[in-house]
Amino acid sequence: MAERAKPEIGSQKISIKLPPAIGDWTTYRPAKALGKRVKTGLFGFDRLAKHELNLFLKIHYHFMQSLFLKLRRELGIGTEFYACWAEQTTYLNFLRGLSGHVAQTSLSIPGIHENIQMILDLGIANSIINHSLGSRDLEPLGRGLTEAEGETLKLALSNYLPLYAQEYGHVFNTPELALLGSPDIILDPAVNPSSTFISFTADVSFNDNPTGRIVFGYQASTAKTLIKLYESGEHQKEINVDRLPAAILRKIIIPISATLGETTLSPTDLGTLEPGDVISLDTSIKSAISVKLGRHLRLLAQAGNLKAKKAIRLVGFEEDEVVIMPPLAFDNEPEKPIEESQGPMEETAPIEEAVPVEPEETPVQEQAGAEDEFTLTDEDLEDSFAEDELEESGGQSGVFDDNINKGE
Repeated sequence: MAERAKPEIGSQKISIKLPPAIGDWTTYRPAKALGKRVKTGLFGFDRLAKHELNLFLKIHYHFMQSLFLKLRRELGIGTEFYACWAEQTTYLNFLRGLSGHVAQTSLSIPGIHENIQMILDLGIANSIINHSLGSRDLEPLGRGLTEAEGETLKLALSNYLPLYAQEYGHVFNTPELALLGSPDIILDPAVNPSSTFISFTADVSFNDNPTGRIVFGYQASTAKTLIKLYESGEHQKEINVDRLPAAILRKIIIPISATLGETTLSPTDLGTLEPGDVISLDTSIKSAISVKLGRHLRLLAQAGNLKAKKAIRLVGFEEDEVVIMPPLAFDNEPEKPIEESQGPMEETAPIEEAVPVEPEETPVQEQAGAEDEFTLTDEDLEDSFAEDELEESGGQSGVFDDNINKGE
């Protein structure tokens, strides 16, 4: 029985020609490969699908834009981004497409066994080295990098690798960069020459120098792993509500819950509970209650009634220092001036005798200031706290009655 032939496809390439290359086509001359390119088919199931190759191109295109912007702002390098493309072919064809003197580096990502190749034309590497040292491009570099130049290039590029991790959605930590050599390409013996290899190439000119290239090379398994990590992280990103139109925002429902307090009961106490029993909570009647908006945002509020319904009034965020307000006055009780209520208390009796103050509570002066700050209108006072409503809330009603009686 004859063996079935393996599926074979040609190399795939997606290119983007940017405005500088389109508008200046008379002077822009892309570098040409000197060697003859032999077309070999791709085999196996490790090649990228079309949407994965498009995503691969998008990620690296955004990284190049961020990198060139940083180089222009921080090092003063004039950049002209001409074109870029992503291609999947064999490792042998990838090597044949490289020409001229280069500086070859590799990126190692934690958790990924295969390294990523990053190759810069020697002219681009020379410009980055010169500007990192505060100098300028004086003459083209026709030799390999010295040890000092290599360390300078390594340090300069390492400062911009967080941008690389950022474009992948921080699905991995910042990679480490190592300089492999220059000016010739070093063949990686761990990669099969006929295996699928994914590359990204950018044509760029620094400071009116001849156009050079920055190349990223991946083994197909590494590229597929990173793309899957990126896609999984992309689904977990939170929606930026600032970009949503008002029509959609009005239809979004966000759950909100308020917790009056918490306590613990033993199984014996739970078995003896009857209607009318009072359960004491771990919060004071004067304490702000915790309000949870969605899953993350926490607020502080004060409980009350509004138009015959239970309600809360927001007083701050959980991390803020909030001044706790005393219980609000009844409708039939005239409000006393703050100066009159505080004067006799300070002259005749200590604060502990007039108003019981717990160690964690706010002093009386601060409470009075809070009362001035949150003064309610007549309409609000009509729907203020009611004694019969507080009795329904449990054991805190007794504390409320004591405070009101002592306040009188």
